[in-house]
Amino acid sequence: MIVLWLILALLFMHVPPKYFWPAAFISLSMPVALVLNLLFLVVWAFRRSLKVILPVLILFFFWSYYQRGFAVNFGPDKETLAEKKGQLRVLSYNVRIFNTYAHLQDKNQTSSKELIKWVATNPADVYCLQEFYNDEDSKVYNATSKIARQHEKYFFLSRTFVNHIGAEFGLAIVSKYPIVEKGTISFGKLTQNHGMYADIKVNEDTVRVYNFHFQSMSIEEKQIKETYKDQNGFKTEGLNVLRRFKKGFVKRSDQVNVLLEHLQQSPYPVIFCGDVNDVPYSYTYQQLNQHYTNAFVKKGFGVGATYNGILPFVRIDNQFCSPELKVLDFTLHDTVTYSDHFPLTALYNISKKADK
Repeated sequence: MIVLWLILALLFMHVPPKYFWPAAFISLSMPVALVLNLLFLVVWAFRRSLKVILPVLILFFFWSYYQRGFAVNFGPDKETLAEKKGQLRVLSYNVRIFNTYAHLQDKNQTSSKELIKWVATNPADVYCLQEFYNDEDSKVYNATSKIARQHEKYFFLSRTFVNHIGAEFGLAIVSKYPIVEKGTISFGKLTQNHGMYADIKVNEDTVRVYNFHFQSMSIEEKQIKETYKDQNGFKTEGLNVLRRFKKGFVKRSDQVNVLLEHLQQSPYPVIFCGDVNDVPYSYTYQQLNQHYTNAFVKKGFGVGATYNGILPFVRIDNQFCSPELKVLDFTLHDTVTYSDHFPLTALYNISKKADK
């Protein structure tokens, strides 16, 4: 039964939700089957039954899918980290417009100030920031100045909206190294859900860094709480949540293909970071993972949940790179709680002379 379940989930992971949206929900059930397999392995091993062979085989053949949900790595290679030449440290962070909206602010705008300061002083070489916000006339939210100009860094804002006070919204890439080329990738109408790229010159090497934000579910935590409140809550909010999940699956299946087409045309090795808004057992993640290396799977440890909310074990933010690049280290900053996302940092060896 579990074997058939896993095979079905695996097959549906390759089916675009826009053609058959139930496939998305079935593929998301794969972690349940993987956990049940481990339970059977323990039970049958304890009973010394020959049936244990089956879950062992499943564990072997589906190990890469276990790694998607729970990475098992034991830190960076210290000798590799000692060699600084040809390395690039990249920060990816959904900064939730630096908590500028009234319902996100706290006393004296403390979280906004601390969030901007944390980003501005982070030692990463490149920042990929989603849901970026900048108000040049504000002493608190003049983020472009505080993060880039004051630190003499190169800056590219892919602006999607300017509000009535002249504040800017969009995606941002900040770099200590020169940006020699840049551009924006629209997923149809240019909104917060789009992509951007910057070609960054690091000594004699050039790498193309992408920053992107895929379609969100637009689901508030109170809707999830209402779903489990009582039977009426499930009938009303529960169905609304499922409809929004379906809409998100379909939109992201188109957006990921647009991004991949651009990635494949890059003249340089790529590092791409962003808010995927989908879990590792989705069609969206599968498309990204087929030809590129996931930094968390390669060097992370544990569940790697990046969503700072009531839903546990949810990893929706990721960094990937071209297979010719080497992931040296990965850090999930899960103690940095200013946003509803945790920041990610990965270290890459981008040198053409690197020993792969």
